[in-house]
This record gives sequence, C-alpha cells and structure tokens, in this order.
Amino acid sequence: MKGWLWLPQPKPSAHLRLYCLAHAGGGASTFASWTSACPRDIEIAAIQLPGRETRLDEEPLRRFAPMARAIGEVISLDHRPFAIFGHSAGGKLAIHVALRLQDIDRRPVRVFLSGAPVTVPRSRFLHQLSQDQFIQAVGERFGALPSEITNDPEVWSLFERPLRADLEAHETDDAVPCRLPVPLSVISGSRDHVVDIREQKNWQAWSEYPVDYETVDADHFSYRKQPKAYLEIIARHLIFQG
Repeated sequence: MKGWLWLPQPKPSAHLRLYCLAHAGGGASTFASWTSACPRDIEIAAIQLPGRETRLDEEPLRRFAPMARAIGEVISLDHRPFAIFGHSAGGKLAIHVALRLQDIDRRPVRVFLSGAPVTVPRSRFLHQLSQDQFIQAVGERFGALPSEITNDPEVWSLFERPLRADLEAHETDDAVPCRLPVPLSVISGSRDHVVDIREQKNWQAWSEYPVDYETVDADHFSYRKQPKAYLEIIARHLIFQG
C-alpha cells in the first residue's frame, strides 16, 4: 500500500486521524494547507490516488470499488479512531470507503461530505466527451481552466487523465443507498454554484442517523486554501471523540 497515504505533519500521539479525499482529479497536496489550521489532537492523512502527483506513472482507477478497497486496507493499518472527509467526487468515494470498512469491522467516527453531489444525471456526464468538448464542459461546470494547462499538450495530458478517470468513477457509480451505522455531516458552500444544495438532502438515505447539514461561506474550491471554516465544523464533532 505504499504511496496511498501522505501525512503533511505526522502526529503519532494524535487521538484521531482524518482521512481526506480531494475533488475529481485532485491529489494529496490539496490538503497541504490543512495542517496549520488543524487541532493538535487530529492528524491529517491525505489519500493519494494513482495517476497524479507522486503517482503519475500509474494508471488512474476508473471505478470507486477498487479505490475504496485499497483505501480500506490503508485505514486498517492504523488502529486509532478515525473520520473521513471527502470533497465533491471525493465525497461519494468517502461513502464507498465507509461501505468497504464494514466488511472488516472498522467504522469511522463520522464522515464529512463537502460540496458532494449524491448522483450525477446522465445528461451531465463529462467523461465520454471529446477533448475540446471536455475542456469546454469542465470550464462551464467548475470554472474556466487556465490556458497554460489547456494549451500545452503535455501539461493537459497530466491534468486530464486523473480528472476524466475520477469523473468516470462518479458518473458511472450505481451504488444503491443503504443506511450506514455512521453519522454524516454534509457541508455546503454558500457560493458554490457547482452543487445543488437541495439535492444534498438526499444524503440522508446513506445514514441511520439524522444527517448534520452545515453551510460555510465558500465556493466549490475554497476548501483547498481556506480550510479553517471546514476544520471548525470537523473539530466540533471530533475533538472529544479520541
């Protein structure tokens, strides 16, 4: 399982570990800014999926099941209490990880779903589009891509490969909702135009507990460089769980 986990600041004495899953196409470095804003009793553990950053030479996975299986194995190696944070497509992956962990009798204290759509309508699928259509559609949905990425074939290839693979995993996911014995917190950005906040109410179908709904002053990608608001919510639920 080498390469799957990045600890920005190892905390062996921390009571609880927070496993973090980035947005589609994102890598573990997305959470580089989280360490300085994180309470000392929580250790940030960012998941590095194949096909990006330190794992560029590996083929990206295109389904959630093998991702969740590998991440579950990583989590099983540490016996402290833990929680999971997933943003956007990473939120649905977080649910798959929680499902997988049931098979090995491991249960997160809580799963945090940030800017995470429950499903993607077929009319909004992106992963099968041609390159030009893909660039346009990604820009329309998530924000215009920098020209230094789209105009350089080598850079674009590195960017597109994991993004298209993660979107395929999310768009083709057919998991049937089941009420996990795990509390969920759903975090929405008040300026997030990517996700329909009303649709996020459907996350209740994935938990036995009443879902906790939170709103922060954020757009879809604020979590990358402005983690304080997210970590305040996370700490409120986890700080006494160790």
